[in-house]
Amino acid sequence: MIQPAGTENWRGLRLANAYRLLLALALTAAALTDRGPAVFGQADASLFMLTAWTYLFLAMAFEWLLELRILPFRPQAHLHTAGDLACLMLIAHASGGPEGPIALALVIAIGIGAVLHGGRVAIGYAAIGVLLVLGEAIYASWTQTDANHLANSGFLGAALLLITVLVIAFERRAAIWEHQSHAREREVRYLSELALRVIEQTDNGIIVSEPDGRIEYINAAARQMLGEDQAITETDDHRLPDLHPGMCDALRAWYAGHADQQRDFDQPRRLRAQFHRIETALGPRALIVLLDLSAEDERVRRDKLAALGRLIASIAHEVRNPLSSIRQAAELLPESDTPEEREQLTEIITRHSDRINRLVEDVLGAARAPAVHAQKVDLVDWLARFADRRREAWQAAGETFTIRLDADVEQAPARVDTTHLWQVMDNLCDNAERHGRPADGHLAIRLRVTAAAGQRWQLQLCDNGPRIPASERDALFEPFYTTHSQGTGLGLFVSRELALANRGELMLVEPTVTDEAGNCFRLCLPMADGTAAPATTQARE
Repeated sequence: MIQPAGTENWRGLRLANAYRLLLALALTAAALTDRGPAVFGQADASLFMLTAWTYLFLAMAFEWLLELRILPFRPQAHLHTAGDLACLMLIAHASGGPEGPIALALVIAIGIGAVLHGGRVAIGYAAIGVLLVLGEAIYASWTQTDANHLANSGFLGAALLLITVLVIAFERRAAIWEHQSHAREREVRYLSELALRVIEQTDNGIIVSEPDGRIEYINAAARQMLGEDQAITETDDHRLPDLHPGMCDALRAWYAGHADQQRDFDQPRRLRAQFHRIETALGPRALIVLLDLSAEDERVRRDKLAALGRLIASIAHEVRNPLSSIRQAAELLPESDTPEEREQLTEIITRHSDRINRLVEDVLGAARAPAVHAQKVDLVDWLARFADRRREAWQAAGETFTIRLDADVEQAPARVDTTHLWQVMDNLCDNAERHGRPADGHLAIRLRVTAAAGQRWQLQLCDNGPRIPASERDALFEPFYTTHSQGTGLGLFVSRELALANRGELMLVEPTVTDEAGNCFRLCLPMADGTAAPATTQARE
């Protein structure tokens, strides 16, 4: 019955008139039988009888107006409230004052008026009711020497105002609740429509099914994957056993706990069905997500072909120059007159053949998944021996390069494949020799071992050469990316793959402020199990 003010509350008006008919019938019966409360008609029985009949006919006339809708809502509501106040006050006057059941009827009438009108109109009718009650009490005090109705009338007037204020407050609260409810309803409807649009547009098939296989929802992608006729409308009854018997059997087995959550099917195309249980107010349901494996296979095939094309183009580019040199040397070899010329041409053929062979070996090494044979090793001691070997090789080649090891810890136990570690460090040193020489030609490499968070060791290799441009840093670890004419572009790529295979990470980092190095590569490796906290610092030349 309660609705926000300003709305046409026809239902409330009908309920109020139904109550009015019952009250009028009760008053008329009391007037005819003299079996009602003793207060009824004690001051003027004839007026009480006339008003009761008038109230009954008025209620019937209001019902007729409600059925025909001759008058708009507002005029009818005013007629109802005014008729209640007039008839009830005449009944109160005929009964000697608004007391007992008559007072209760007045309170209910004012409450109904507050519900129908709301706001200032309801307060106005409450004020009119208070004035009528007080006027009746004053009149009774003048005409009845033993009457004392002022106190009761004051309480009744306060009750009329209080019930009106409470109804208005509740009405406003109901309006707020209704507004919030409508807002939530619109939001839920929007989200539901949005979710439905997303589900309909997704490439994955979505099926909501009952445990017995009756489908409640199926999107267009699932229909296409299961080969269903698109002409079938959404209102048609769908059953999973008819669309895909094998999937229905897998669903029932999963419900019974005898099968895995996902299952692959080959008919009508390669599919993967994932089953999820959802609880609803209507009982348990199964959410079936279908993945089109055939489409995924096609995407993988296209990606492989694209990667193969890039690989072939890179290899062709790297092989073209040495092959051209070999061909030119082979053409000039029969025309050479001196042993020195033949030796020079033969050396060109051998050098470029070795370059092609090295490219082939690097490609094969990059294509093979590295087999890891990890063992416990002290990185400080291992790097010291690596630096000694590198220093000896430079001395034998007549190079003046230097290498230094700084260790923040006495020992750095780790589990790593030493063959892979040697290849990574060797590639980094070769990269420094090839790209990291300073202008004076004196290459200085510094190795450093430190402890890092997460039970990891950091091996850092820095050179003193020119900084790598920012535009080239993102492409350093891509295969076949090189800026050197003799390079294959696979060294750093293979080194990163080997680091990942050993649960490590290889990256280019910015040197610290105190470093004089130009470029720094950091290799992170996991500590061996049971490694204690790092200790003192040492340095080795």
